[in-house]
Amino acid sequence: MASPSSLTSHSAGPRKYSRELVLLTTVLLLLLGTIFTAFATRMYHKKYHVLGDAWFARGQASFQSGDAQTALTDFRNALIYNPTNANFQFHLAQALAGTGRNEEARAYLVNLLSESPGSGQINLELARIATRTGPKAMPDAVRYYHAAIYGEWDTDPIATRWQIRREFCEYLLDHPATNQATNQAESEVIALADNTSPDDVAEQKVAGSLLLRTRMWSRALQEFQTLLAHDPHDEDALAGAATAAFNLAQYSRAAEYFDRLPRERRAEPDLAAMYATSRDILSASPFLSGLTTDEKVKRTAIALERAEARANDCIRRSDGTPAAGAENSALQEELATTNRMASDWTERNLRKFPERIEPAMSSVFKLEDLAGERCGEPQGPDYALWQLGRSRGGNGR
Repeated sequence: MASPSSLTSHSAGPRKYSRELVLLTTVLLLLLGTIFTAFATRMYHKKYHVLGDAWFARGQASFQSGDAQTALTDFRNALIYNPTNANFQFHLAQALAGTGRNEEARAYLVNLLSESPGSGQINLELARIATRTGPKAMPDAVRYYHAAIYGEWDTDPIATRWQIRREFCEYLLDHPATNQATNQAESEVIALADNTSPDDVAEQKVAGSLLLRTRMWSRALQEFQTLLAHDPHDEDALAGAATAAFNLAQYSRAAEYFDRLPRERRAEPDLAAMYATSRDILSASPFLSGLTTDEKVKRTAIALERAEARANDCIRRSDGTPAAGAENSALQEELATTNRMASDWTERNLRKFPERIEPAMSSVFKLEDLAGERCGEPQGPDYALWQLGRSRGGNGR
């Protein structure tokens, strides 16, 4: 017969194992529950991110097609699913700016910039908003453009910075509100030209045209001459070189470049006017090298006759008009001087004393200049004499 102690021992064993089994099962169930919860949470967030990415992709497509308003809604929806995504916030700011809501866009961008102050992309968007704000925001535009140029760019930073500087130059040239802006434009255009690859023809043309706009004629001429060294028939380079040479009063060189242009290109209004003036100056100037004394004398005599006729006509037309007295007096005084010198400046005496050509032409230039002040810019051959006089006086260099 079994003793009570042995019965107790046998009956306790199974109960002990049952408790351990229950605890183990509970732990396993809790572990599985945790794993499932984590998995479900991860899938939930993943689903949320997928939805956010889908809305973001739709927003990008809308924005790139020019529909900023629809893009704005799409980017807002994307942020519902991923509200801390900086890329989503940046594109939302772009869409806000694209719909004219510049202050809202600026608020987003300034907040993003505080987190990534070296971002070229954010600084560029802030610069563009400043350009649309008005002249008072020009200092902000300058600051943000500089930060964008020297900021961080993930892809092709050299090309990107060149394009941003070009945009900056064009902004400054389109808004020459102050001398400071003009000086800033000149320095930025020089920096652009200095950073232009000599192997990139398109970029060299852009740099050359911007140099023309800033009236840096010598540097522009160098830029276009470099292009012509590679392709002597490049029409844009010929037109640019001709324009620069004309404004440097290098009329022979300008005419040479114009002559190499196709007739239809040379007939464009701006080019046609410079070309005609260049030819007129070359036909009228007695100072060209290689001219015979007879030809110099002939040109001087014609110039004197033309300038006197222009002065007399101007005096007749302006007599009796308000404030005519002082200006007409100066013109009449110079005309009287020319008349007094008439005997010294006959063709015969000019041929005999060719050193008199210089003072005779000086009188021509004074008459044309005074008549221009009183009666407006001359036309035709008189314009050529007026322009020649200004260039020889230093105004065209």
